[in-house]
Amino acid sequence: MLHKLPAEIALHTISYLPLHSLYSTTLVSRDWNTLITTNEPTVYRNAAIVHRFIDEDQLHAGFIPIDWKTYCRRQLGIERGWYGKAPSVIRELSEAGSVVHRIKVDYELGFVIATSQAGGLTVCDVKNNRVLWALPSNHAVRYAHCEYDRGYIVFNRLDNCKEVWRLTIHANGNQQPETSLPDRQMLEVSVQSAEKFRSDETHRGHFKAWALLQMPENARAFRFSYPTLLAAAKNNAYLWDIPRSQMISVIRDIQRPHHGVQLGSINYVEVNDLYVFICGGTGLRIFAREGGALLYQLFPVELSSAAWDVLPHSTGLTSTIVRPQLLLHNHDSSSSLHGGHFMACHVSAAGSDLAVLTSSGRLVMLPDFQRLFAASNPTHHRDLVFTLNFAPFSGDANVSYYLAVGGQNGKFALATRKGIYVISPDFHFQRLTAGRPPEPGVSVCRLSKVDDERSLSSMSCLQITHDAIYFTYPPSRANSALIAGHHAHAIEGHDAPGFGIFPFIGDVDDDEDGFVDGWDDSESEEEDLMVEDDDPVHALVNHWLLHATASANTVYSVSF
Repeated sequence: MLHKLPAEIALHTISYLPLHSLYSTTLVSRDWNTLITTNEPTVYRNAAIVHRFIDEDQLHAGFIPIDWKTYCRRQLGIERGWYGKAPSVIRELSEAGSVVHRIKVDYELGFVIATSQAGGLTVCDVKNNRVLWALPSNHAVRYAHCEYDRGYIVFNRLDNCKEVWRLTIHANGNQQPETSLPDRQMLEVSVQSAEKFRSDETHRGHFKAWALLQMPENARAFRFSYPTLLAAAKNNAYLWDIPRSQMISVIRDIQRPHHGVQLGSINYVEVNDLYVFICGGTGLRIFAREGGALLYQLFPVELSSAAWDVLPHSTGLTSTIVRPQLLLHNHDSSSSLHGGHFMACHVSAAGSDLAVLTSSGRLVMLPDFQRLFAASNPTHHRDLVFTLNFAPFSGDANVSYYLAVGGQNGKFALATRKGIYVISPDFHFQRLTAGRPPEPGVSVCRLSKVDDERSLSSMSCLQITHDAIYFTYPPSRANSALIAGHHAHAIEGHDAPGFGIFPFIGDVDDDEDGFVDGWDDSESEEEDLMVEDDDPVHALVNHWLLHATASANTVYSVSF
């Protein structure tokens, strides 16, 4: 009997049970009830570790919930929500802006950072849908690409520099780096923004000018994963240490021919502690950060025609927008194979799994991708790769829009012409909370109400956090489809700001939109966007938002 084992062994064994079974276990006998209830904090702490509801970094940082049982119950609800097994809530964060371009999310501090198609940057409270802090449109450029991690914002400007802003609560009391100091314009705007939003004594969501990085050459594609900023030019990739504001290394000649083929135009870049990943027009290249050696290259034409087709499925709760999808193995799913290129890639937070998105709607998953270039006995990609096909009946080479990666939960999100999907990999099945994933080791769900092709074509950003997915989509006044059927899920937040003339909803004319920074004003066509004088967002920041072109987009979240 379990209660006759040493307490330490018994409690560790119990932690492997599905969480919903722990209560039933207390009903088995009086001895079992005594064992579990007496040691309830230990039981649920062990369960949180086993089920990966808490990671090692949190443990080392001394994270201790007030009640481990309540904490596990909350985490289980979130996890079930990702699989369409728990209710979800939709929020419209209209105060983030009405012509949003890029978004980043701070899950811990509860705010969204948004850049605008019209210029400017806004920090919006996720819970209360209010502006916490902002930069004016005459400072943050139109269509600025923005990166954020651990309190640092990095965004581009037109003079081939990258601005770095740091959370005020972190910057105060810390000495700024001696190199790459912010220029006069940044310092002046920093003071103005602090003055404009001085009423918030906590300074939550406030930022302070930190550094100005001068790129050695035009480096439009960039990615920030703390503490490293990767900025790629045509032939070279530059790595910067953001806290120190110093360039630390250069990977040169990234275009050098390999098997007679160059990398081509750069579509996306990714970086972690060990590797640099670059998606080019011809394929994906993986470089070693130390020394810059080319470790691996993969071409789209090398992919097998076999794939797991992602198909609609009718099962799932009616109280959630997240709907499970059916995965059907197709030995010859070649309709979306040819004509596409690698347009984005992301590596999991654990650093073991790589996901690569093709323009034709295929998500190529590479679990334990380091095996591809292992020093001894490297694995062939055909023995490692499996593919999810999100456009099984389309021969179009331009189906995909965006790929995003979550944090410690290991999830990915992607947007295509047909919808927004959440991918939950579990290649090495260990957890016992949401059920064993179907073959090939992943579960796929779709946001059921976000499926209007015209609205999706204007999507400019997608983010995924521990408990929510964030995306840009037309404001509710222009989007009756999303708010229809509100009986199935709650919609929280305010209406979008009023407009005299609503912007045309269409494609953003940016050849590399979603993957590189900047916007060429000479190529844009002006279209007036008239804002009412009593618009609360624009009244707050006064003249900071200019007339915009292109798509009306605000920020939505689906959370659990």
